[in-house]
Amino acid sequence: MKTKILIILILFVVLIACNKDDEANVDNLYHSWEAKSFMSVESAAYPKTEGRKIGLVFFKDGTYGLNLDVNGCGGTFKVSDNSIEISSAMCTLICCDSKFSEKLAIMLPKVTTYKIDGKTLKLNVPQWGYIELELSE
Repeated sequence: MKTKILIILILFVVLIACNKDDEANVDNLYHSWEAKSFMSVESAAYPKTEGRKIGLVFFKDGTYGLNLDVNGCGGTFKVSDNSIEISSAMCTLICCDSKFSEKLAIMLPKVTTYKIDGKTLKLNVPQWGYIELELSE
C-alpha cells in the first residue's frame, strides 16, 4: 500500500513539474524579439535594411505586433505546449519594406512550433526551415 501511494505521489510531482516548465516556456514567449535571420531550404537571399530593427512582440492577450522596415502589422496567435498558430499579419501599406521584412510577414502564418533557448527564439516552418529571433533589450 505504501509503495502505491509513493508511486502516485511521484507521478503527481512529475506531472506538476512538466506543466510548470510548459507554462514558463510560454511566459518566456511574451517579450519583444528582433528578427535576425532565416535558415531555409530556399536558395533566395532576403537582405535586411541596414540599421533597421525588425521586431516581433507577443502579448499575453493572444495578439502580436510586427514592426517591419516601414510598415506596422498585427494579428493573433494561439499557443499550446511548444506549438504555435499565428494568423496572417494585417499590415499598413505605407511603402517599401525590405525583402527580409516581406518574407517574415509571409512566413509567420506557416510557423507551427517554437523553441526558446536562452535569448534566442526559433519559429519553425515545416519543409522550409526556421526564423531566428533574439530577445530585444
